[in-house]
Amino acid sequence: MKNLKLTICFLFGLGLAFGALASEEKNGVSSQYPAASPNLLEVAFAADFEGATRIWVSSMDGSRLRRISSPAPSGSPTSDTQPTWSPDARKIAYASFNGSTSDIWVMESDGRYPVRLTFNGASNTEPAWSPDGRKIAFVSNKDGTKDIWLMNADGSQQVKLLASDSQENSPQFSPAGDQLVFSRSDGDSAALMIVGTTGAGLRTLTSSGFDDWEPHWSARGIVFSSNRGGSSRWKLWAVNPDGSNLRKLNDIPGHDPVWLTDEGILYTSESSASRALSAIAIVNPLNGVKQTVVDVQGYLTPIDVRPGKPANKINPRGQGKLQVSILSTRTFDATTSVVQRSITFGRTGSEASFASCTKQLKDVNGDGIPDVTCRFNLRYAGFQVGDTFAILRFNDAKGKTFEGRDAITTVFEDDPDDLKD
Repeated sequence: MKNLKLTICFLFGLGLAFGALASEEKNGVSSQYPAASPNLLEVAFAADFEGATRIWVSSMDGSRLRRISSPAPSGSPTSDTQPTWSPDARKIAYASFNGSTSDIWVMESDGRYPVRLTFNGASNTEPAWSPDGRKIAFVSNKDGTKDIWLMNADGSQQVKLLASDSQENSPQFSPAGDQLVFSRSDGDSAALMIVGTTGAGLRTLTSSGFDDWEPHWSARGIVFSSNRGGSSRWKLWAVNPDGSNLRKLNDIPGHDPVWLTDEGILYTSESSASRALSAIAIVNPLNGVKQTVVDVQGYLTPIDVRPGKPANKINPRGQGKLQVSILSTRTFDATTSVVQRSITFGRTGSEASFASCTKQLKDVNGDGIPDVTCRFNLRYAGFQVGDTFAILRFNDAKGKTFEGRDAITTVFEDDPDDLKD
């Protein structure tokens, strides 16, 4: 598969939308640009789960998944991407692309009250909040090349930090807030640089001849993605702020790394095990053990576990057949679009637990549109004690993948309806 990150950067530079990217091996959606909340309990990221790329948030275990930026108007080329949390967790800054230019916006962390901060008619991207919450660094090509700029958190006093003929990307503040690390591209390579927030003290952190991208600076040092070592895939690397201890982190492929703890890095994963183009994951840099956070593998569509019942209780040891409805919407007819032989359902969404679908169509949620209700063998659904959501996937007649999720609780008691023929 062509490298996702390079394709994305290229598309954004040309002023094209961020929608789902084509691939020879995969089809489906992508999740990228993860940003950890200050308390490390939630992650904001960009994803095209509903077609247009928008800002989404979930808990670090993948639960409570929700879109927070507004849905795109029909036919609109807009994309919201590259989120970053304010240090007090009250706001999220992001880049919004309108089809020809992009600007930095800020909204409340629940998506309310979006406010535009840049108005220069250029490509303004990659916002990064200072540790004290007073400044936002960003990238703008207002003067012809991509340069690092600084502004107050309300958008005032926008000042170019550096001027050069090179292309500068991915600014991130030091933990003390007095310096920035960024990636500078010259010709066929990109090196990491460090500069003071006054523009003084510019120095090279990593050598040229490679592509070093997407640095993140924490008390543990600077983590970044790179093609060092001659790899065809970008891997996670780390270096100390003084340039010492440059090292590859356990041969982990990925992008957009964010150091959480000594044993955890949040990043964009292009796992071959997923049908999605990319997902959000956490990896232990010491042993390479990976924990998936968000891996939505199809365009989101509503489902209803145990339709008509107030609680979605599931017995992980159950031997019966659970009812799940695939809900139609004004733009999606589940009764004609769902290819039943493609349906999978369970803990991860890939479980072959499908039993049958009822021939009698019924409007289960009272919106006046008939829905499809199917039954699934619990013994094959793979649920475990403590699971909080269930996942259903299917294809339509054109081969497009859809995914539905619904909250559940696990109990050690069978529902009588599961045991009916």
